[in-house]
Amino acid sequence: MTGKTPTLLDVVTQAAAATRRDIHTALPGRVVALNAAENTLTVEPMIKQILRNGETVDLPPLVDVPLQFPRGGGFVFTVPVGAGDEGLIVFCERCFDGWFASGNKSAPLDARLHDYSDGFFLPGISSRPRAIPDLYLDGASMQSVDGQTYIRLSPGKISIRGHIEHIGNSRQTGNHEQIGDMSQTAGSSHSRGTVSAHSIVAGDIALESHTHGGVETGSGKTGKPGT
Repeated sequence: MTGKTPTLLDVVTQAAAATRRDIHTALPGRVVALNAAENTLTVEPMIKQILRNGETVDLPPLVDVPLQFPRGGGFVFTVPVGAGDEGLIVFCERCFDGWFASGNKSAPLDARLHDYSDGFFLPGISSRPRAIPDLYLDGASMQSVDGQTYIRLSPGKISIRGHIEHIGNSRQTGNHEQIGDMSQTAGSSHSRGTVSAHSIVAGDIALESHTHGGVETGSGKTGKPGT
């Protein structure tokens, strides 16, 4: 205002603007440290605060910020969050300390509203320099950022790239085609069907080229294999 008496509207507008400055909703953040046992983080907000004089200052790191993953029904999908990872800090309407500590309904333990103390961290929200290269657009992809390891779902097809380690039983309905060697280091192989192979080697003896010495040729047939 320059030499003008503020009107009621001016006063209300300024008061509303000041109130909005203290209502925090969400900010991009970057992980400083992880407490894996507690599933909490220290996170630095990546947007600076503007003071009344126009100066910008860094917001202090937020501590004990709950780390959130998609979760439900006894299952959870996690990623290895660590220092330097980006994400979104979402601030709750009321103080959630009582609920967070107990998992039960709780009255707010503090009267604060939309406060920096009540944020959750959602990993995955990233800046342009961290854009995913060669974004896969033909289906759903769970992958490393460089795309060298992935599980991808497209209509009628699942594609996997990378070494696979499986613990547990496996059952397949349908045909199996393999390019490459198969090695079995323990246990036995059993088949109730017909096994066909271009070559069979047992004990360094090739079946298709193996011969027996000291026998006479003739029209007779040998007996069945014996033990």
